[in-house]
Amino acid sequence: MPSKIITKTDQLMEDRMIAVSSDPVRSDTLQKARAFKRTWLELAEALSKVTEHKLWEKWGFSDFDAYCRKELHLRGSTVAKLLGSYRFLETSAPRVIERARTDHYEAPIPSIATVEFVEKATAAGHADAETLRTFTRAAFEEGLDKPVLAKKFGELVFPAPTNAERKEKIRSAISAAARRLSTLIAEDGAPVPKQLAIRVEETIGELLESIEN
Repeated sequence: MPSKIITKTDQLMEDRMIAVSSDPVRSDTLQKARAFKRTWLELAEALSKVTEHKLWEKWGFSDFDAYCRKELHLRGSTVAKLLGSYRFLETSAPRVIERARTDHYEAPIPSIATVEFVEKATAAGHADAETLRTFTRAAFEEGLDKPVLAKKFGELVFPAPTNAERKEKIRSAISAAARRLSTLIAEDGAPVPKQLAIRVEETIGELLESIEN
């Protein structure tokens, strides 16, 4: 039977687990980092405890980021995603966290992508309360993942902009670009002939008057 392939990082983390085994919280957090893809929610909860109590200080790290990077081999962006998704569940769907603690093997654990999708839809505020409840229940109770949620609820939670909204977005972009161009050609040392700069300024003025009045 072929031996199990262990990456260099995994071996480093396994060695570290042995070295810090006398500290159960530290060892447990390291173990959850190794099993990140399977237990992201457990890892996020462990990281939340570490940052809440500033445990990295007694472990000899200068800050939380250094601890995550050097011991857990996690990027700052990954940690931010983990904690952001966990905190959203803490405030908006704490039952998901509690259910994962008590019924780990049966309860559906939403992916980070799913939690982020629900968080963005909630923040967008386009869906009515009943639609949002149905959407959230599908994600956190029925276990539907992001692609399925997007197909089933995408147009409801992220409706396409109306013609008026699209026009306003374009108008705002044109206005911002025109004002930026006006500022640039008016700067000292701008490589634009004076007479040309004057004509451009006049044209920009006409353009802004046309779209803003």
